[in-house]
Amino acid sequence: MRKDGSRFWANIIITPIYNETKKHIGFAKVTRDLTEKKRSEELYLLLVSQVKEYAIFMLDTTGHILTWNEGGERIKGYTAHDIVGRHFSLFYSDEDNAAGKLANELAIAIRTGKYEEEGWRIRKDGTQFWASVTITPIYTDKHIGFAKVTRDLTRRKEMEQLNRANIILEATNKELERFAVMASHDLKKPLRKILTFSSRVLDDQNNLPHEKHREYREKVASSCRRMDTMIDDILNYSALSKKQHFQKSNLETILAEALELLEDAMEEKKAAVSHKALPEAIVIPTQMGRLFQNLISNSLKFSHQQETPLITITSEFLDKTKVNTEGLWPADQYLQLRFRDNGIGFEQEYAERIFNLFDRLHGRSAYEGTGVGLAICRKIAENHGGSITAQSSPGKGAEFTILLPA
Repeated sequence: MRKDGSRFWANIIITPIYNETKKHIGFAKVTRDLTEKKRSEELYLLLVSQVKEYAIFMLDTTGHILTWNEGGERIKGYTAHDIVGRHFSLFYSDEDNAAGKLANELAIAIRTGKYEEEGWRIRKDGTQFWASVTITPIYTDKHIGFAKVTRDLTRRKEMEQLNRANIILEATNKELERFAVMASHDLKKPLRKILTFSSRVLDDQNNLPHEKHREYREKVASSCRRMDTMIDDILNYSALSKKQHFQKSNLETILAEALELLEDAMEEKKAAVSHKALPEAIVIPTQMGRLFQNLISNSLKFSHQQETPLITITSEFLDKTKVNTEGLWPADQYLQLRFRDNGIGFEQEYAERIFNLFDRLHGRSAYEGTGVGLAICRKIAENHGGSITAQSSPGKGAEFTILLPA
């Protein structure tokens, strides 16, 4: 109290005083007027308590809630009476709590001066919201707690997800449109041959020599076989768009099954596959088997006529810092698989073109195929959040590299 009866906010220190014989003779008192500071603090707390767009509250050093504001009630659903004194782990999932996420956040805040992230948090009613979170340590002469600011960005997150879904849908529609155009174009080629040569047989069957008659029938049959193969490849490619389940799989087992399916083709060419034991990975087993089968089949197809096909498969895990992660699903590690052969190879300038649907570098008379096999390989790699690339030079074989999030 002042002389005039008004009050002020005081910081007070009282110290006992002793004489030379250590007799207590009185006190020293120091008073400091902190009225303006107190008013500023009260005004700040008043403003914070009325902020609605942000949950702003204080934590003690162990993470228990000391203050609460209107924004916290609006965003998280708790009143001050509900939440003050409770631990802020209430806002996190059981998985986050079990993983020690909260302790890690506070430790980072102390170490770096601030912790910031976006992630899912839980309201009082159990629903989730996408939160932007900032945690800042608070000090006087020592560490006394944390200030925590949370903003609800669920609407923004939903819009991002919607935009991403629209981008994916648009890309899928363009891919389907291109796929339909190219598929119909390539299917029409054998169909035209069937119509042409069957018409000749029907129109001129009484005048055709036996040899020509047989030749035309064989061309019709060959075109039918080609159409049948193309339809199978198109169906296989289309099936890759269906949702399938990932599971932990032994790639060694998947490779063994692929080699068993190619047993006759490998025996015919006396081919050999060399590899060390492949690891386990989270994959779609049927798709990964198709990728292995197509790559090995491609090496067999484009092998030298006078040279035994040799295919070497290697694998290793790479840290994300050693990988160009553009276009890949985020991961701390990536599994790299390499398929190397000693075949005819190709010019490196065609390294992208070979993955195009129905695109071929060689004529059908020299090498059979529909131009779908490597397109399927790329689609499978992308379905796994990964990529596939090729390195080659004419006459020196080819190497295909697959990167998958581990």
